[in-house]
Amino acid sequence: MRIPRRCIFTSLFLVFVSLGLSGTAMSDQPTFQAGAATSNITPPIAADVASKRQATHVHDELHARCLVLDDGQSKLALVVCDLRHISAEVVADAKQIIERSTGIPPQCVLVSATHTHTSTGAKLEEGDGQPYYDYRAFLTRRIADGVQRAVNQLEPARIGWGVAEEPTQVFNRRWFLLPSRGPIYGAHDNIEQVDTNPGYHGLLRPAGPVDPQIRFLSVQSTAGKPIALLASYGLHYVGGVPANTISADYFAIFADRVGELLGADRHQDPPFVGIMANGTSGDVNNLARYSDEELEKRGPQPTKRYQPFEKAREVAHLCAEKVMQVHKSLEWHDHVKLASVQRTLTFERRYPTKEEVEWAEAVKAKKIKPMSTSRYSTYSTVLAYNAPEMPPTIDVVVQTHRIGDLAVAAMPFEVFAEIGLELKQRSPIQPLMNISIANGSHGYLPTPEQHRLGGYETWIGVNKVQLDASEKMVDALLEMLGELNTESR
Repeated sequence: MRIPRRCIFTSLFLVFVSLGLSGTAMSDQPTFQAGAATSNITPPIAADVASKRQATHVHDELHARCLVLDDGQSKLALVVCDLRHISAEVVADAKQIIERSTGIPPQCVLVSATHTHTSTGAKLEEGDGQPYYDYRAFLTRRIADGVQRAVNQLEPARIGWGVAEEPTQVFNRRWFLLPSRGPIYGAHDNIEQVDTNPGYHGLLRPAGPVDPQIRFLSVQSTAGKPIALLASYGLHYVGGVPANTISADYFAIFADRVGELLGADRHQDPPFVGIMANGTSGDVNNLARYSDEELEKRGPQPTKRYQPFEKAREVAHLCAEKVMQVHKSLEWHDHVKLASVQRTLTFERRYPTKEEVEWAEAVKAKKIKPMSTSRYSTYSTVLAYNAPEMPPTIDVVVQTHRIGDLAVAAMPFEVFAEIGLELKQRSPIQPLMNISIANGSHGYLPTPEQHRLGGYETWIGVNKVQLDASEKMVDALLEMLGELNTESR
């Protein structure tokens, strides 16, 4: 059958138009990209570590571990630093450099610290002398460099997220004690209801919960090559590091181990980046404690003397294995939308009571040399906070980020576990990943009820803001999460 020449031309024309329209539609489709990099932030040997001792050895280098996501319209940078604390001033300066060099606005950059106790920190309000300021400038620049390098390595990617659990490694460190233990003396010789790290016998019950979940996101190239995995776990730190040694603790061991389990080639270009952030662990550590009643049920407990770094490796490997179990069944997304909301909250600063000032002056007069965690350790801070020139308020930056159907809440405190659990339960976006010590470090953040119980984390030297600050922060974060949830509809 002969087909009229005119029909052939018409059909070909329609095919070309269709292909043209299809090509245009495809070119307008945004491409999701991800890039990751590490930036070495190890201080020089002889820099002050957390205990104020001079470091004489570096066991493993400290890094700013950076992940950048790009949905074709917005970019989000997530940075986790192997540091005990990070000052709001360092973060703000780094974000300015990042915005100039990459165009990523400050509200879309999250910078946090892991809280490893064997690192160093840069706080504008502490320390003096040239070495301190040299490290602060170095740290600021290296954070910004890490984000720039992650941007340089952006490539088409897909993303997935999940929730694992590792309940055997988290224990609340605040306890009610049996009457036989006697009174618990607080920061100014007052009697409190709970004790922090109270030993292993004469324990009644923990004063709060723990959060056993490990929430994580994973990105890989469209060909399946692992790019990065970011996790968050509510565990303070592990320790077991020799004296005078710099180390990133279990956070860095997890980062290496999860890469091995993912099958990431150690020589791939660009390298895989594993990241472990600190969740809400202000009252949680890795020391297994049980009530006397529970100990009686369990019977004699085996004891083990760990070698240096052995316990940190054990915890890291357990966490990585639990993540990998969930990772095997992840749902992968070729594209997700990114959104961020940032606010500055103003809290009233805590001021010492008359009784606290009198106690601090008496301690000073006696020339007591306190241990860092003893009740006498706060006397100098009590006197400093009583000074008339002390600013009456503290501004803190809080953030929420949306990555598809995953949300992130960033808080600049060592946040109690129950606060993080409340956020997870009430968040309109599920799942929610909590990251503490983010965009600054302003001390512990207990709930008002925990303040009434007392304990180390509630003392004025380590808790700086008004007693109901946790409630105000939770309300603000939930409102911000609500905004992100509304925008996505």
